Amino acid sequence: MNEQWENQMLEEYGWYMDAIYAEEYDGVHANYHTHGVQENFNHVDFQIVLDMNPKVVNDIFYTLIDFIKSGRKFEESKEYTDIIEGFKVGVKQYKEMGRDVLRVLLPDENGTLPTENDCNEYYKSQLDDYNFDSNN
Repeated sequence: MNEQWENQMLEEYGWYMDAIYAEEYDGVHANYHTHGVQENFNHVDFQIVLDMNPKVVNDIFYTLIDFIKSGRKFEESKEYTDIIEGFKVGVKQYKEMGRDVLRVLLPDENGTLPTENDCNEYYKSQLDDYNFDSNN
C-alpha cells in the first residue's frame, strides 16, 4: 500500500484495510486490520487473523463500519448475528502493532465460535495472542 492511496481512502471513506498475509508471519496467522475507524468514527479499529480471501475480509469490515456509521458500537463478549448471514460473530480486544483493536472472531464451518469448546482447532487460532510486531 502506498501513502497516497491510504490518504485517498481515508478522505473518501474514512477508513482502509491493510493486509499482511499469513506467509509473512507463521503461515497460520494473517493480519488484516483497519485504519481510520478510531479517528473518524470514534470506534476501535478491527482486525481479522484468519488466513482468508482479502475481499471477504474487506466485505466484513465494510459491514461492521456501516453499522458504526449508523451509531452502533461493538463490544467484547457479545455475539452478533447480522454481520455474516446465517452465522454468529464475536469480537475480542487485542493489541495490534501497539494499538487497541477489536479482533473479529469468525465461526467455523458449523457456525461454532472459537470461544466455544467444540470449535474447529484452526478457527481457535483466532484466540492466539500472536505477536504481530515481529514478522520473521
